[in-house]
Amino acid sequence: MHVYIRILLGNLITSTKGREERIQVAKGEEYVKYMTEQFVAYIETPREERKQTRTSAKARREPWLTRWFGWGPVSIMLWWRGRAERHR
Repeated sequence: MHVYIRILLGNLITSTKGREERIQVAKGEEYVKYMTEQFVAYIETPREERKQTRTSAKARREPWLTRWFGWGPVSIMLWWRGRAERHR
């Protein structure tokens, strides 16, 4: 579970799996509390479970070519490979 946090105009914005939550921040106290809760939850999880979660998240991620440039370069690469095999 990745959590992205940014502070914008006094609001704490957390994003997890496309869902965004806005939390009003009062002098950073809630932010410290939230980060402490996340840290404790992380530490309490067994090391093997954290490692398994990390590897499964990496396996679900799409390839870098698609992530960076979309499906256009992939389609050109597939076309080029098919073209090269037909000419042999």
